[in-house]
Amino acid sequence: MNDPDQMQWKTNIKGWAQELGFVSIGFTSAEPIDSLGPVLERRINQRLATPFESKEIESRIYPKAVWQSCQAVVVLAYPLPYSSVPQAGEGILARSAVGEDYHHFLNQKINKLVEIMAGNDWPGTSRWQVDTGPLVERAFAIRAGIGWIGRNQQLIIPGYGSFVALALLLLDQEIEADQPVIPDQCGTCQSCVQACPAQILGKEQFEAKHCVSYLTQSKEILTTEERGQLGLRIFGCDTCQEVCPHNQKRIEEELASSSPTSLRRGVDLMEILNLTNGEFQRRFKATAAGWRGKGVLQRNAFLALGNLHDGRSKLWLAERENDQSVPPIITPYRR
Repeated sequence: MNDPDQMQWKTNIKGWAQELGFVSIGFTSAEPIDSLGPVLERRINQRLATPFESKEIESRIYPKAVWQSCQAVVVLAYPLPYSSVPQAGEGILARSAVGEDYHHFLNQKINKLVEIMAGNDWPGTSRWQVDTGPLVERAFAIRAGIGWIGRNQQLIIPGYGSFVALALLLLDQEIEADQPVIPDQCGTCQSCVQACPAQILGKEQFEAKHCVSYLTQSKEILTTEERGQLGLRIFGCDTCQEVCPHNQKRIEEELASSSPTSLRRGVDLMEILNLTNGEFQRRFKATAAGWRGKGVLQRNAFLALGNLHDGRSKLWLAERENDQSVPPIITPYRR
């Protein structure tokens, strides 16, 4: 593909993606991000990585290791939906966990983008991933000029913030890469460091296994300290993003648009604790909060009630001493 064609396709793809609702689109090459390899290897060796992260480093940093034909990578950022503020005493869902599962939703959006490209005689083929693929999306987003990694370890998009879901579209045709933005625009701000419930930000090594967002998804037995850090969180944690100055405009807009019909981040803790299989399927299976199963949500609701010093959780468990319906993930907390 010659240079004029590359520029035209780049302009068109960005325009079509914006029409589909993506708030930021960047292009980068299929070259490996070599500097990331030693970082990932060190994290694995020092046991700082979570079990959700692939241990195959080449597939995380090199698009051609994922798809040999890859020549360019399109990084796409889609805004998470607006949702209403949880009420006092409610369990809290992260913004990424409300509404339709963003993995499914973005797959549909990218499939539509690819269809538009094909309908306009795109000369090649493509592959894509939404969050669950091996490539480190935030690293490619930095190189594609989407944004920078803030002190809270989130990708921050200039003028928009960090409440987005990322996806990568791999192309088998070369397209000129975009330039990275100025890195580290956090300045002296320490808001996220001070607000982090696990107090793991601002340190030399980021210990993802201790992040509260990870803890809400982990099936391991949580320590007393970790249980307290959960607070009322049922799935995910937005704390470090909510205090970020780059997200304040978005949060103000969210508050202004809140209505009884808004997506809700607040949930009744006893209702979650008493979820039946049918209710879980109806309420959560199609959301990002459903991927770890009903028991994880119930465990988190049980611990959140304990953090509220609400005796109903212990009573609930005591009444089910020999009840096989109690998720095994809760039984370690009988005492």
